[in-house]
Amino acid sequence: PLDGIRVVEFTLGIHGPYAAMLLADMGAEVIKVEPPDGDINRQAAVVGGPYEVGSQFYACNRNKQVACLNLRTDDGLAAAKRLVATADVLVENLRGGVLERLGLDYETLAAEHPRLIYASASGWGPEGPLRTMAAVDIIAQAAGGVVSHTGTPETGPLPAGVALADHAGAVFLALGIMFALYGRERTGRGQRVDTSLFGSQLGMQVWEFSHVLLDRGDLPMGGKGHPIARGIWHVFDAADESFVLAWVTDARFAALCEVMGWDDLAKDARFATPLDRVENHEPLYEALRDGFIEWPWDELRPRLEATDQVFSKVNTYTDLASHPQALANDYVTSFESAEYGTLPMVGFPIGLSETPATVRSRPPDLDAHTVEVLADLGYSGEEIGAMIASGAVGHPTE
Repeated sequence: PLDGIRVVEFTLGIHGPYAAMLLADMGAEVIKVEPPDGDINRQAAVVGGPYEVGSQFYACNRNKQVACLNLRTDDGLAAAKRLVATADVLVENLRGGVLERLGLDYETLAAEHPRLIYASASGWGPEGPLRTMAAVDIIAQAAGGVVSHTGTPETGPLPAGVALADHAGAVFLALGIMFALYGRERTGRGQRVDTSLFGSQLGMQVWEFSHVLLDRGDLPMGGKGHPIARGIWHVFDAADESFVLAWVTDARFAALCEVMGWDDLAKDARFATPLDRVENHEPLYEALRDGFIEWPWDELRPRLEATDQVFSKVNTYTDLASHPQALANDYVTSFESAEYGTLPMVGFPIGLSETPATVRSRPPDLDAHTVEVLADLGYSGEEIGAMIASGAVGHPTE
C-alpha cells in the first residue's frame, strides 16, 4: 500500500529505524542515510557466523537502501538536501540540534517542501523542561512508570527485560506517519509528527495510568501478576515449566478444581465468588502454587485445555523461534539471501489480505547503494567519483 512513497531516514537504534522498517515492509522506498563509518549499531551485539552483523541493526533495517553521506562536508550535506527534496517522509531520531545546525530542521524544510512529512522520534517530546536531555530505552521505562510497577517488594523496581520503550515508540511513530500521509491526501500539505520514548510509555499504560489519575493513589508493584487485575491473573510454576493463568470465571474455577481433584478448594468460602477471589487473592495464590507445583507440564496442560482455561506456558525466545502459532501467522519468517542462505527474521505483526507486507531484501551492507542513490539524484559518474575521493560520500576503505 505504500508503493511510491519515498522515506529518507537519519536514524540509529530502534525507535527511528524500526518505524521506517515497518513502512518499508509495506512497500515504501526507504533510504537510510548513514555516516561514513556507518550506524554504530552495526557493531553492537554482533552475532557470529558467516553473516556478522549487530543484532539490533539486523532487526530494524531490512527492505532498505543505504547511502553513506558525510554531512560534515559541503558536498555530502548538499547531497543529503537533494535527497530530502525527493522524499515524502523524513524520519529522524538524532539528538536535538544536530539537524537544525545542518539546515535539515522542520521549519526550513517545510518552507521549501510543503508536502514533506517530518517525523521526529525523541527521548522526551518536543516541549517541556527535559526536551533537550538524552534518553534511551531503560531511562524512558523508569521515567514512564514501568520500572516502578515491575518487580516485587523483594526485588525492588525492575525494568522490563526487553526494549519496551524503543519498540512502542517506533510503532507510535509509524502510526503517526500513516496519519500524516492520509491527512496529506486531503489537504495537500505535510506536517510534523512527534513521538517520544517517554510518551510511548504513558501511551502503553493508558489503563493503569488512567486508574491512578481517577483514584489519585498509586499502584503497587505487579509482582507475578498485575497491580489492578487480581483474582486469578498470575504466573505459576508447574513441576518443570512456568505458565500464566488468567480470566478464571466461576465456571472455569469450578471446572479447574474438579479436574485437579481440589475438593477443599472448591468448597472454601473464601473463594466462592469472583469478588471473594479478588479480596482473598493472596491465600488463593498460595493454594494454587502449592497445587500446581506437583504437576509436570505435560500432565497439567491437558487438564487446563479440557476445562477451557485461558493460559500459556512462559515461552523463551528459543521456544518462539519454532512455535507453530508464530510460524503459521508469519510472525516468525525468513529471507533467502544469495550470500548467506536462509536468514530468520521477526515477521510483520499485521496481516493485510490484499496488500500484505513483504520481505524483499536483508539489511543492507554499509555503502551498498550510495552510488545508485546519487546517480538517481542526477549526479554524474565523474561527480560521484570526485565526492568519493574527497570523503564527502561513501565508506572509506582504508
